[in-house]
Amino acid sequence: MKYEFGVMASITELVEYPDEQSDTYIPHPNFQIIMDQLGITVPVAEIYEHFFANPVHTGHVLVYSNPEQPNACIVLDTYRDPLDQLDMIYFGWRCSSEKDNIRELSRRFYDECEFAVRYEEGQSVLYKVLKEDTYPRKFYYNTVFEQQLKRYPAK
Repeated sequence: MKYEFGVMASITELVEYPDEQSDTYIPHPNFQIIMDQLGITVPVAEIYEHFFANPVHTGHVLVYSNPEQPNACIVLDTYRDPLDQLDMIYFGWRCSSEKDNIRELSRRFYDECEFAVRYEEGQSVLYKVLKEDTYPRKFYYNTVFEQQLKRYPAK
């Protein structure tokens, strides 16, 4: 049985600046623990930099998986809505079974977010975002943007 968690929050919640005097950041410790528990490494710095380097009305759904645990994955919907001023994204993760530590870690991650909107957990939380036949998704804002679902197996 798979168990899924979803969060709608600012992309800035994925990183932490350990030194307020420096522009250096690291993956948020709570998110790092979740990645470690799932055995999946997400290139947080690369995604974070790419998000802010690209214009609004762009961004794909990125799926990082663990080949040793076929049901385990981390999903990030990086679409930048042109009217969003908090840089909100939807992201979540799936584990093979309901692990109490993942549930506790997920809730702690959400509770410590400064700009969080929604938290979900259950067995079909990521169903819509992972449904491959709904891609490319079309977004309209002066032009059409076709969002793709991109899968990255763990290395």
